[in-house]
Amino acid sequence: MRIGVDFGGTSIKAALVEGAQVLRHAAVPTGGGRPWREVLADLGALVRGLHESPQAVGVAIPGEVDEAGNCHRLPNVHGFDCVPLGPELQRLLGCPVCIENDATAAAHAEHLFGWGRQHGSFLLVTLGTGVGGGLVLQGRLVRGRSGFAGEIGHVLVDSSPGAWPCGCGLRGCMEAYAGAGGLLRAAREAGSNADSVAAVMVQGGLAREKLLAQLAWALGTGLAGINNTLDLDALVFTGGIANSLALLEPSLREALRARSYHRLLAEVPVLASRLGEHAGVIGAAWLDTAGK
Repeated sequence: MRIGVDFGGTSIKAALVEGAQVLRHAAVPTGGGRPWREVLADLGALVRGLHESPQAVGVAIPGEVDEAGNCHRLPNVHGFDCVPLGPELQRLLGCPVCIENDATAAAHAEHLFGWGRQHGSFLLVTLGTGVGGGLVLQGRLVRGRSGFAGEIGHVLVDSSPGAWPCGCGLRGCMEAYAGAGGLLRAAREAGSNADSVAAVMVQGGLAREKLLAQLAWALGTGLAGINNTLDLDALVFTGGIANSLALLEPSLREALRARSYHRLLAEVPVLASRLGEHAGVIGAAWLDTAGK
């Protein structure tokens, strides 16, 4: 039995995991802007609420981490630049802790228990507060030299002078348009007063159409360039908006066709994760099997 933690920009989720099954889970708000030690104390209490004496814990974070467990930064959670996340959590929990980028952890779960059983090379795209990516090539999880592999949210999709700013400090990133903040901006420009992407989807009408059109354009533009380079077996989506993949796919396919080098590349399978909202915690729980 394993414990996985998905440390998101909005909430921290923890789960007791057996295989690909979540047996128990709990969550607390991330509460961005607080001192990082307070946030880690909440994370520790969440884990101990599931098991008083965990033997090992895996944590998926929305940013980059080195092999020693040091967090480079979390673009959507302020105050975590250069934090020794792994060592601090090991001290707090009294057990070994593995730390990994959240999309990479979710891709590991998909590789072990989901579409990875059929597709040896795929990009897992996480859609939520930000946009993340986890890459598996020829059956191997790819991290890159510095742990930055798969940071697709910061691929340039708009180079115009008025390109929207991104939380990473750059402009025109895919995440600036396809992350929650950018999608809500599009919906509000269409007259919505909703406070979440999920609320816009329920609300429907012009706001939802505008949101989906922007999402399809941003994803299609960025992902076409990535697939032109890698020629993947599949694109796998997870996160809240992935539940609306059937609504999104026609426009996404059109954007892929507009930017793909060859028509065959534009027809890459577009799939919803088989693990759904729990991909992050499942992948985190199995991080010790991923190899470093």
